[in-house]
Amino acid sequence: MVKLSSQQVGKCGELLVQCKLLKYGIESSHLTTDHGIDLVAFHSSGRRTVTVQVKTSTHHGELGDRWLHWSIKESCPAEFVAAVDLNRDIFWLFRIDEFKKLSRRVGKGEESHYRLWWYVPEDTPEKAGEKTSRNELLGV
Repeated sequence: MVKLSSQQVGKCGELLVQCKLLKYGIESSHLTTDHGIDLVAFHSSGRRTVTVQVKTSTHHGELGDRWLHWSIKESCPAEFVAAVDLNRDIFWLFRIDEFKKLSRRVGKGEESHYRLWWYVPEDTPEKAGEKTSRNELLGV
């Protein structure tokens, strides 16, 4: 993969989520301001809009493929978090409370945020510690 800037990584994640949602008949629109909501999504059968914060990660670690992480601010106003694995062009959609429950709270005050560490399946060590295996979350 070509080395992308953090803005390019984020935009790729947002576009990937929009494309995959559209394949399921879910319309979405990107917001032009950054206040913790990236997309507003709408499915005509539910006649309800939902807000989505998209967090995109590329693989990190000594072997280049070992783990991913995503962070959201404690004050994130979105209803859902789309956690994108850009290397594999996949994402998982979590309710905000699910994301926080699976995450570790880091920092204090306005700097407080939730960080989800996630090993990729083929590189999950026997004692993963604070990082969650992708295999554990497939049913979420």
